[in-house]
Amino acid sequence: MKSLRCFRVPVRRLCVCLSPLLLGFLLVGQPLAQPLPFPSRPVKILVGYPAGSSIDVVTRAVAEQMALAFGSPVIVENRVGAGGIIATQELVRAAADGYTLFAGAVDSLVYAYVEADRKPLDPLTDVVPISRLTRDHWVLAVSPTLGVNSVKELIALGKSSPGKLSYASIGTGTAPHLLGEKFRQLAGFEATHVPYKDSFVSDLMAGRVSYIVHVTPAVGPLIKAGKLKGLAVLSRERVAMLPNVPTTAEAGLPDLVFNAGILMFAPGGTPPGIIGRLNAAINKAEGTASVRQLFTDFGVEIAAGTPAEAAKFVAEQIGIQDAIRTAVLGKAR
Repeated sequence: MKSLRCFRVPVRRLCVCLSPLLLGFLLVGQPLAQPLPFPSRPVKILVGYPAGSSIDVVTRAVAEQMALAFGSPVIVENRVGAGGIIATQELVRAAADGYTLFAGAVDSLVYAYVEADRKPLDPLTDVVPISRLTRDHWVLAVSPTLGVNSVKELIALGKSSPGKLSYASIGTGTAPHLLGEKFRQLAGFEATHVPYKDSFVSDLMAGRVSYIVHVTPAVGPLIKAGKLKGLAVLSRERVAMLPNVPTTAEAGLPDLVFNAGILMFAPGGTPPGIIGRLNAAINKAEGTASVRQLFTDFGVEIAAGTPAEAAKFVAEQIGIQDAIRTAVLGKAR
């Protein structure tokens, strides 16, 4: 019996000797669950515009570098239609786990919030911004066939030929529509709005539609190639991509100023830890030479930062775009 006394170890001392994992197994009958690292499967980024569009190209460049940072696929899927509503609605229906994201401009969210027939998207609660991607520049462009070389000449043509001019957009209520209409109102002439479901480029180059206000990635290369004529940029400063195009203030319209940009969003309720992991990957992607060169070629600027900075930008943009929407359409969010 004396030989058995060596096994009489107090339970308190025994627990101290056991590893936490084995202790968990003894206490609950199975090993303690460990959270999977993020990401443990492919991440999907929704884009509301076609492959080859400026938002699509920018997003794919960032996604490629994010995949390298994660060591896991990051896939871009185009959910085209309804001015971005289809993509944004898919985002808010997705699980808040970081595996379904959305890349787009704030106006896509506001547009969905205003125009959707079903329960509207609330851009302040239903989604959470992860990071800004770009600061963009907008430009007033016309066809060379229109025969005008300045904002002053375009306004004179509009006033001398009431109802002759028209302007293109990518959908009613979108930023190109609101800004094209705001220009018309400030200029004081009549013009017809022509929303396009597909590309407006061929009609604009041919002069079948008179002008558009759009981002430099969409029209800047056409201006540089001489296929369109840039009359003014809506930034307070001239744009490096189009150094000879004056600002709207220089052209006599100081109240027509606008900058926005592309952001990455996750569904509302996504855990902060996952948002932080995504944000770090985006910032790393935007620091790569290939992404920086693409942004330069597109005439946009790197706009990386923290989720808090992105959220502040979204709130500011909603206020700005609500003011434009109210002035142009007579309604805000």
